[in-house]
Amino acid sequence: MNDESGQQHLAMLHILYGACSAALNAFRAANNPVDEQLVRDLETMIVRTQSEIDRLVAQLASGAA
Repeated sequence: MNDESGQQHLAMLHILYGACSAALNAFRAANNPVDEQLVRDLETMIVRTQSEIDRLVAQLASGAA
């Protein structure tokens, strides 16, 4: 992965993180028990996405991307 490709990937991960975070906030505010599984799935996606962001940032900083 070259630097430009890495930056594009990073931008997409930031968009995904923001979308999941906004959706999670909305579902928590609704406090609807039907949405409990979706809330858990969104929480998992946020954690995984943040992990990928951290990994890619480190990779880009080291020049290994």
